Amino acid sequence: MRSYEFPYPEAEQQTVVSRFGGIDCRTHPTKVSLSRSPDMQNMICDQNDFLVKRTGWHTQAQFNAPIYGLFAMPDGVGCAVHAGAKLYFRAPDGTQTELCADMNEAFSQSFTMKGVLYLMDGKTYRAVRKSSKNTAWEAVSVSGTAYVPTTTISAAPTGGGTSYEAVNLLTPKRINTFIGDGTATQFKVDATDLDETAVTAEVNGSAVTVSAVNRSTGLVTLAAAPANGNGLANVSIAFAKTVSGHADKINKCRFAGLYGGKNDTRVFLSGNPDEPDCDWQSGLYDPTYFPDTGYTRMGTDASAIVGYLKQYESQVVVKSGGAQEATSYLRTYMMADDGSALYPLKQGAQGEGAISSRCFAVLNDLPLYLSVRGVQGVYGTAVAEQRTIRSVSDAIVPKLSQEADLKNACAVVFEGKYYLAVNGHIYVADGSLTEENGDPAWFFWVNVPAQCLAVLNGQLWFGTADGRLCRFAKSEEEHAYLDDTAAIAAYWRTPTLPLSDWSRFKTVRDVIPTLMPHSRSGATVQYENENGAQLALSRNMDLFSFRTLDFSRFSFRCIPGAVTYRTRWKQHRSPLFAVRIGNDRPDEPFGLLALTIRWTQGQTVI
Repeated sequence: MRSYEFPYPEAEQQTVVSRFGGIDCRTHPTKVSLSRSPDMQNMICDQNDFLVKRTGWHTQAQFNAPIYGLFAMPDGVGCAVHAGAKLYFRAPDGTQTELCADMNEAFSQSFTMKGVLYLMDGKTYRAVRKSSKNTAWEAVSVSGTAYVPTTTISAAPTGGGTSYEAVNLLTPKRINTFIGDGTATQFKVDATDLDETAVTAEVNGSAVTVSAVNRSTGLVTLAAAPANGNGLANVSIAFAKTVSGHADKINKCRFAGLYGGKNDTRVFLSGNPDEPDCDWQSGLYDPTYFPDTGYTRMGTDASAIVGYLKQYESQVVVKSGGAQEATSYLRTYMMADDGSALYPLKQGAQGEGAISSRCFAVLNDLPLYLSVRGVQGVYGTAVAEQRTIRSVSDAIVPKLSQEADLKNACAVVFEGKYYLAVNGHIYVADGSLTEENGDPAWFFWVNVPAQCLAVLNGQLWFGTADGRLCRFAKSEEEHAYLDDTAAIAAYWRTPTLPLSDWSRFKTVRDVIPTLMPHSRSGATVQYENENGAQLALSRNMDLFSFRTLDFSRFSFRCIPGAVTYRTRWKQHRSPLFAVRIGNDRPDEPFGLLALTIRWTQGQTVI
């Protein structure tokens, strides 16, 4: 008699995700690494490589115009806010003082040197500094307080002399010094067609009377003849000579790069739309002095300079690219025989050109900028001074490349992460978490309407197009997991998993998430297969706390350890399977430590 053999049950197997990386939009969902996700939002990795929901942002102030710039003050106390045509100083207690009302209504940028904040808005090069009494901040045009150069020294009364300092583009004022001969009262300055402003003179440091000025010839007559200088310059004459367009070369600049070789001793300005291939260098530690001879043209004006990066002891100047010319140029430092500083320039690495001047930043010694094909990194060696430009954002390029108006994107580095904001989204590169190819892990956030970013007093702030000044909350703050009053929808999805065998059906017997403990939290688990998504479980995961006590969701859980639970929901006959887990409830944190999928194999797919 033949015996009947019962089918041997398949052994239960499990797939465990215990380390989490970033998002991967480029790879097919079935080929994404188990630690990464083809779809996630509003999540970030904690320091221990587990996922947490991002904190929310709260509006701190409302302005009646778009916020175009947000800047930390030089002393670290308060900030400057560029809203519409006005510039405000905002104190730490929230009080605001209007500093000026004639700002350009466009995005602005800044740099700080010697305790002064310098702003560039494309209209007026401006300095925000302490007033003469050193009690309050004031905003002034740099042209009005610019350094006055001594253009000629030790000249005879009839003219000549030695050229000393170049004309300052920011001011028409100049100084000439002369050697008096004891008889001459007329002195010929080094310019003609002088301005109508007053001409002043000093002899041995004391003011003397100017009796006449021939402005067309530049001949200045003193009321009395100065004493004989005996070969030393003892006469000083100050006058003004306006050259059309000089001041606009600097006032129309939009961004700056600090560089000086081993330290940041000078400022280089660029972004003037009239001369897009040109930049201007300042005097030594003096951003109010831009010599008319201190400019450099790079390539052709068909490709504009977009920004500056500092790497080792070199400055990398990045252009917009195209026009069959170099993308970048390398500026170095050397000392001439006469002691003057020289900044030779040579063609740099080829690569994608930059698109936004507000996205240049350095993440863990890696210079980054935004191009039309994603975020580019500048890699190099200090020994051979070789540079390579390559993408560090391949994982998010399909999503990022769909964003409109990338030229208006902005970025900042905060706590070891590069935050790139555009169109209400933020792309976050985590410099402490690298993927298999060496790129930083990327995360994707939504519902963050930032159009300018800044790090102020150790926290991340942003301004919006509708005039809101907002700050991201710290996790320990009250209502830290709300965007103002809105809930934050955060989730993470596994890759589409064949669960070891592409050719057979699988029965998913259980999904077991392990969550971070919080006084109030929860998670929603969805199963996804070829038939769509279905809800497996939505559950509260609270700890007992008098602070958040709610009898409708009372919990006896008191130990703040990892929380594990089972969905107890089976999914039959699935050749491919994915899990989405997240939290979209208001004011609830959420953290995912691990995820376990238990399954058995079934019949071969027909």
